[in-house]
Amino acid sequence: MSEESILKFSNVNFAYEAERTILENINFEIPRGDFACIVGPNGGGKTTILKLILGLIKPVNGTIEIFGKKPDEIREKVGYVPQFSKFDSGFPVSVLDVVLMGCLSKSFWWGRHSKKQIEMALTALDDVGLGGFEHNSFADLSGGQRQRAMIARAIMAEPELLLLDEPTASVDVKGTEQLYNMFAEMNKKFTIIIVSHDIGFVSAHVKTVICVRKTLQIHPVSELTGESLQKLYGPEVHIVRHDHRCSEKGHVCHHS
Repeated sequence: MSEESILKFSNVNFAYEAERTILENINFEIPRGDFACIVGPNGGGKTTILKLILGLIKPVNGTIEIFGKKPDEIREKVGYVPQFSKFDSGFPVSVLDVVLMGCLSKSFWWGRHSKKQIEMALTALDDVGLGGFEHNSFADLSGGQRQRAMIARAIMAEPELLLLDEPTASVDVKGTEQLYNMFAEMNKKFTIIIVSHDIGFVSAHVKTVICVRKTLQIHPVSELTGESLQKLYGPEVHIVRHDHRCSEKGHVCHHS
């Protein structure tokens, strides 16, 4: 593992059942400061890679290193935002309450958060553009605002690596653009890995694209081609590069 890399997969294989291999001979490294997007078809192994990074599951063989250690030894340096799930709108919880859940693994006295933890939560809300929303009901937020609150919860622990699983799944096009702009700003502080099944949102801000369909290929975003995407998704594929505002079937449109 090089000094510049913070994550390394070496010859990793994974199967939920002996006869159903999900990932096969996965090898890649993520350098510090990268903004990587994992793309691929449903069932291709994208979320499985995140679970392996988090130490929630273990590979059949091969090794995974995060900051030179095993995943379950370094969890405090990894922030995680899962896929957006349904929320009970009748549950009385404020935005601040949700964000403070991000420090439950740290010491707090009889359910009372410290002044420092509350200050950290307010700073996290500022960082995701929700300053002033701390006393609002979480149920009253829009889909994009709820996602921002969940991201604030993840960065409460001050991670060095931030994992986001389908962060724009419940967000409209305008909100998606805003979230990617926010991620680009956050990338100044964190190394970011985003999972997405929607290649229509390979943003201009993403530096690396990791294509997963059982096996894995890694590309600088500038080298992502229609041919490589056709191999991943099949011939009927569209991609929109948001820096160029156009699309063609099977091609990355590039205007200088």
